[in-house]
Amino acid sequence: MRHKNLRFIPLVVLFATSTAVHADGVVKQLHKVNKQLSHVENTLSGTQNKYNNTTRTMKELKNGTYAEKSVERAVKKKQEKVVNNLIDSSNNVIRKATKSD
Repeated sequence: MRHKNLRFIPLVVLFATSTAVHADGVVKQLHKVNKQLSHVENTLSGTQNKYNNTTRTMKELKNGTYAEKSVERAVKKKQEKVVNNLIDSSNNVIRKATKSD
């Protein structure tokens, strides 16, 4: 009786191996789909931002505040850039001053 059951061991091993290989393929496909979904989410987010910016611009044009808001945003961006450049410069000076030869 035992010898009859031993005949099925190679089939069980083959089935287990086949299942493992198939599962690995499924996991790879899921990663691929996940990556594609992330790309779609990023695209949708960018599109939503463009829509929001367009809506805001249209509202500002309608209210007659577009020029003021545009200048306000430009000044804010310029100030942020100046501050960031100042921080970078001071970090470079500190790095050079503390650099041991």
